[in-house]
Amino acid sequence: MGWARRWERLDPCEVLMRRQEIQMRPAPLQLTEDPFGAIREQGRLVMTKEESEQIEELLMGWYRWAKTYRPNLGAPRVSAYGRGASDSDVHADGDDIDARIYVEQCKAVETCLNDMSWQARAAVGIHTANKACGNDVYRNPRMTKEQQHEEYQRSKLDLLPRLQRRGILRNVERKELHA
Repeated sequence: MGWARRWERLDPCEVLMRRQEIQMRPAPLQLTEDPFGAIREQGRLVMTKEESEQIEELLMGWYRWAKTYRPNLGAPRVSAYGRGASDSDVHADGDDIDARIYVEQCKAVETCLNDMSWQARAAVGIHTANKACGNDVYRNPRMTKEQQHEEYQRSKLDLLPRLQRRGILRNVERKELHA
């Protein structure tokens, strides 16, 4: 017996009220991209082109970093004679420091993504995988291409304040353009 069948065995009045609630829910607002690359919701500017590009860069970096993950299979990562050595910044050059900053940014993006719904995480994963391979190979069988893009834009909007709170995004001056 499935979940829907058990739910419909409740009091008919409650079933009718639930169905009416579902029908009365407002439709999600449509996001539009203006010719300058900014994202608008009902004519109101919600994300500038620069913010969108910054989030795209962070997500692509996160995708490349996440692809390098390998599970721990039990073998030690360090040889027996090198276990006590410490990693200090005495001989670190600029590339080493940039690599550490990159890893910390990717970890912060991962944390922000983990706070989101599974649909948003799936939309981000599918979009970044397609962008990394350069073709539309991956897709969500439950959504059309347009719905997938809409969900990706929504997830970028959800990520914007989270990334700003963590201090990862550079501040962008917003100039309100009326469409």
